[in-house]
Formats: sequence, structure tokens, C-alpha cells
Amino acid sequence: MGILNRESDEMVMKRLCGDAGHIVEMLKHVFTNQRGCDIRMALLFASGLAGYSCHQAVKEEKGVFQVVKTNTGKKFYFGDEVNKYLLENPNSVTGLVNAVVDLPEKKVLELVSSFAENCGKDDMLICGFNPGTIYTQIRQCWEGIYGNMTSKYCKNPSEYPLLFGIVLQNILILSVKAGAPKGEAGEIAIEVANAISKMDNDSF
Repeated sequence: MGILNRESDEMVMKRLCGDAGHIVEMLKHVFTNQRGCDIRMALLFASGLAGYSCHQAVKEEKGVFQVVKTNTGKKFYFGDEVNKYLLENPNSVTGLVNAVVDLPEKKVLELVSSFAENCGKDDMLICGFNPGTIYTQIRQCWEGIYGNMTSKYCKNPSEYPLLFGIVLQNILILSVKAGAPKGEAGEIAIEVANAISKMDNDSF
């Protein structure tokens, strides 16, 4: 009976695609002003939420991080389990991003490696923003929508990255339609999602 009740990957994707639309509309609304939707900020937050969801999925499933501690006591969270959600299959965050922008693997690895080499440095920026500032805003956004969106849409934490990967994919499509170069939009998505996936409250 349990097998009969189990959703196929296709069914999960279809269900979450419908739910992701509500979050996409929320982001569009939040970042709309008199001049229209600030699609760059919507992209930044969609990317951050996708990265945050990878970290939270591992955390809530009691998974294992490879914790890197800097000389100043800041901690960053790497490892296969977070990368599984972020990088390693067609339905990972990167897979869903690349379904739209098709970044070369070399560029993805360059963005991931750059963060690993520079995390914790005083002058490190994420797409021009202070890491602590952007992380805090993403965390607050996550907490603000968790009760009435994320926890209702996802049957378990492993679905978080898929839900927010779909959200990010849709915001990317809107960005490209609005005139953003595919490569630039894709690099923003991967840079931000990767960075936020490796952070927690003790990273600052």
C-alpha cells in the first residue's frame, strides 16, 4: 500500500510546479515599484532562497556538512549532501538553472571554487552585496513564508530545493524575457545560490 501511495518524480515535479507559482508571484509583488518589477532583486532573492533551501534540507534531515572554520571563527558548510541538492542532477538547483541558461560546466565550477577560496574574507562580496546582509535578508524571507507556503507545499525537507529551484527557474525565464543576458543571469543565480547554501547564522 505504501508503494501505491508514493508519488513518482514526475508527480512531485508537477505538484511543486503549481505551488512554485505562488512564490514567484509573491516575489514579483514584493519587488514591484512605480517603475515595474525589479527583476534583478527578484532574481537575487529567488537564488538566495534556492541556496538556503539546500542548506535547510540537509540540516532538517540531520545530514552531514563538512564544516570549514576560518581564523576569525566564522563557519561555512560544505559537503556532498548539500551539493547533491545544489549541483548534481538535472533536478538540482543548478540543473534547473541550466535548463534555462545552459552555463558551461567550467563556469559553474569557477563560481563554486571562487566562493570556497574567498569565504570568510573581510572583503568578500556576493554579486556586489555584503554576505552577512544578503544572508540575513534571505533568512528573514524564508522564515516569513515558511509557515504559509514552504511547509504546506513540501511533504518533506528534501522537496525544499526542488520547490525553490523551480521558483528560481521561473524568475530566470522572466529575467531573460525582460532583457537580461542569459549568461549574466545564470551566473548571478549560481553565485548566490551556492554561497547561501554554504552559510548559517555563525558564518558572520
